[in-house]
Amino acid sequence: MSIERDKEIIFHEEGTLNAVTRWISSHDEGIAEWLKNVRRAYQPDRANVADADRVALILLKDSDRHGAALIGLLDVGGATLEDLETWSVWQDPQASSRGSTVSEEETQGNGGKAYMFRTFSGLARILGVADRTRNCKGFDGHAMSTERGTPGFIPSVAEGREVRDVDWSVELQRALEPYGLEPTDLPSEVQESIRRRRCFTLVEGNDPTGLSRGRIEAPDLLLRVLRHEQSTLALQQMRVYAIQNGLTLNEGKPLTLEAIRAYPGLEGPFIHAIPAELPDDDGVPQSTTQGGTKEPGRLILFTSKDNMPGRHKVLKPRWKLSYRAGHQMLGSKIMSEIAPATPGVEFIFGQVELEALSAYVHHGRTRPKEGPLVQAVDVFVAKKVRELAKEINERRRHRQDNDQLDQVQRENKLLNRFKNKFMPTDGGGGNGNRGVGGPGPEPPPPPPPPLPTGDVPSIIELGWPDDRVLRVGKGVPVRVATTVKARVRDEQERLVPGVDLEWIIDDAQIARIEAGVLRGRHGGTCHIHAKVPGTMIRSRSLTVEVWVVDHVLLAPRSLEVLLGKRAEITAEVTNDRGERSTDVLLEWKHDADDPLIVRVNPFGQVFGNRVGTTSVSAGGVGVQDEPVWQESTLR
Repeated sequence: MSIERDKEIIFHEEGTLNAVTRWISSHDEGIAEWLKNVRRAYQPDRANVADADRVALILLKDSDRHGAALIGLLDVGGATLEDLETWSVWQDPQASSRGSTVSEEETQGNGGKAYMFRTFSGLARILGVADRTRNCKGFDGHAMSTERGTPGFIPSVAEGREVRDVDWSVELQRALEPYGLEPTDLPSEVQESIRRRRCFTLVEGNDPTGLSRGRIEAPDLLLRVLRHEQSTLALQQMRVYAIQNGLTLNEGKPLTLEAIRAYPGLEGPFIHAIPAELPDDDGVPQSTTQGGTKEPGRLILFTSKDNMPGRHKVLKPRWKLSYRAGHQMLGSKIMSEIAPATPGVEFIFGQVELEALSAYVHHGRTRPKEGPLVQAVDVFVAKKVRELAKEINERRRHRQDNDQLDQVQRENKLLNRFKNKFMPTDGGGGNGNRGVGGPGPEPPPPPPPPLPTGDVPSIIELGWPDDRVLRVGKGVPVRVATTVKARVRDEQERLVPGVDLEWIIDDAQIARIEAGVLRGRHGGTCHIHAKVPGTMIRSRSLTVEVWVVDHVLLAPRSLEVLLGKRAEITAEVTNDRGERSTDVLLEWKHDADDPLIVRVNPFGQVFGNRVGTTSVSAGGVGVQDEPVWQESTLR
């Protein structure tokens, strides 16, 4: 067979740009990619940055009268013309290594570019100053257009390519000006590193998309950046600081993830060597060292004192098994996928380190590419996870048994004291009185006196967990004080009754609070706090997420509720962005003629008041303000 080929491969430019960039959709993903690129640039075969100078600074600025919002990352690498020209090529398999013999990440150099291309409406650029030379290149143009995806020197070739005899300090001052900063405002460690190296790189984007009224929710954004798999290695090898609107965050200290307390008695970590051969799902042996050409790997399992998926904000994002091949992060899988329906697995997370998995890098690195070796590794991991989960579950059951035994003993003591009040004390012939012919049973003890109350408010106490987001379906009315268990106390911590709290919300576009009732208006995140009217007394702030409801799934679909007892219906909500959660507050209704047959609170907890049958529905407001409801039957 013969063929006369075309002169070149032809790709549709706009279609290709969309294909290679669509996996970046949020700012935490993009900043994590930037951090990964900085870590790579600091390596000996690139900028060769000493450990003492391995710092970076995340720059955030909200929109104001001077201009649109900005997101940037400042490092001390000093991007060169070679760096920018390599960066300019989409889907380059040598983008990271540049032909180096150093075994590092095998990337296509698309992550940082994709972020700059997709998630900024304005100019996005890389500015590099090194060896008294300035280079600047980036993107500009209409969103998702071929024009925007074609990089260029900024503002022109003459002024952006190999501009000689520049002063690094003057260039740094000019670069920081849009953020309202002077070089002396930077963390001292960043200042000193730039001064020693006399070079820097600033990658930044103007007018980031997806913000509410141009404001960057820095605490939430940075937390998601820290928990992203692509940030893990960078945070281990660099000190990363952050500044927003001229203020240094985290009290001027490098950003770090909070430590996870280990399960008592099983502190670990539990390290398992991965055998040279493992069977896959079909029992076919797979080499984990590529026939001895790769280093052997290991599995590291960690435990958590707390139920990780139960702590949605702090621990659930880290309830994963991460996969790493050398310095490459391949992504992760949630632990319930590794060992489904395994009691105790909710207290375990871990990491696989195996060089042979480098062939399983998937575009976007959200999870490893499926294949026989990944299957074999997962089988091995699942076995070790189940062994550890079994031990955790046995310890939990033992503790619960002891707790139940203690509870029974306490109840028996109470019953004995109650019984002794009515039994005869002087022998037989008794009639329930104290002795024969006695005066009768002792009167019941008087009720306890009411608890003392206070008059002068001092603090507002909230019963809502610090690390839990208050998720509310759009259009769902929520009585805030009742839901978050707000209480006013005086200096002696006595309850102060009768105080009508004033609730403050920082973004009325997302939600509003009127007469103590919160109602979501648009999807997004905002913050609320309570204050005592006419005083400076205020509560801590709570994060509120308003979910635009796409659909609701109730479980079980049929439920029997005993009279006078409680039961619970779980409502899994999917929002318009495809996210799922079972802790979204919804509006609940039932269709019985008797309005008092059941009571249902916004959490889906049902109380059976009267005998009968009814259908209960839960829902909220979806896209285009269409109601979205799901029904369940109660008996």
